[in-house]
Amino acid sequence: MKERIPDNSKIIIRVSIITIIVNLVLFVLKLVLGILEDNLSVISDAIHSGSDLFTSFLIIGAVFLASPKRDKKHNYGREKVESLVVLFLAIIIGGVGVFLGYEGVRGIISPTPAALNWYLIVTVILSIIVKEWMFHYEMRWAKRINSALLKADAWHSRSDSLSSIAVLIGLVLSTFIKTNLAESIAVIIVALFIVKVAFSIAIPAVNQLVDKSAGEEVDKKIREIALQTDGVVSVDKLFTRMFGSKIYVDIEIAVDGNLTVHESHGIAHALHDYLEGMQELRIKHCHVHVNPAKCKASPVLEKR
Repeated sequence: MKERIPDNSKIIIRVSIITIIVNLVLFVLKLVLGILEDNLSVISDAIHSGSDLFTSFLIIGAVFLASPKRDKKHNYGREKVESLVVLFLAIIIGGVGVFLGYEGVRGIISPTPAALNWYLIVTVILSIIVKEWMFHYEMRWAKRINSALLKADAWHSRSDSLSSIAVLIGLVLSTFIKTNLAESIAVIIVALFIVKVAFSIAIPAVNQLVDKSAGEEVDKKIREIALQTDGVVSVDKLFTRMFGSKIYVDIEIAVDGNLTVHESHGIAHALHDYLEGMQELRIKHCHVHVNPAKCKASPVLEKR
């Protein structure tokens, strides 16, 4: 039987297809005008838009690879593929930043003559508007379905609009100083911001790949829920770890040692179902282990 694609994955694919169409139009438009007008900065900007095409196809591929369903070779599913792709996207974004920085430094060392060109200015302004729209469009869906993939791609779109702003500044200022010096300085500033964004995307992806804990706030919330569960005397141990965009929980609770196995299991099962049912915690799986506690009576026994 063919595996059904989850609803969130369908959203990611739909958003990616839209970005592919938009980026393809921008890439062709900027590349053709850049070549016709012999403007290296616009050609570089076109290449940047072209890299967005590649990442969008990469995201669609990751959706099919990062299946949450377990199989014989992947007992915990393949959701960590999403983290790998996000890390790869961060590397691409960082590479774009380094490339832009190199171009900016080269422009400062060896400035070239430049003249005002309204065709290029209008094209770059259109690119900025469209890429900013794409950033907000992707980020809105990324937050709605909690997708690190869409969030990383949204920032890739934002880095494209920022590089276009640098190009626009250079094109306009070229009217006054007759060289690309101002453009080169703006490009370096944007490059530094893009590299910073790349690091901000890469760090969470790395944390997910190395099973970093979900954090004190999440652990505190889980512990509070456990202690409020009928029959739980104490929380002996609690471990959480990131798994892609989800969380794995291993918790040991203590219950009255006089309870039957059936009663103890009921308490553990109630806690398990409640935690996994809380969507804001994004728990993929919760394992509850029960220990006997020394106490006079449990809340469950008092009700009997």
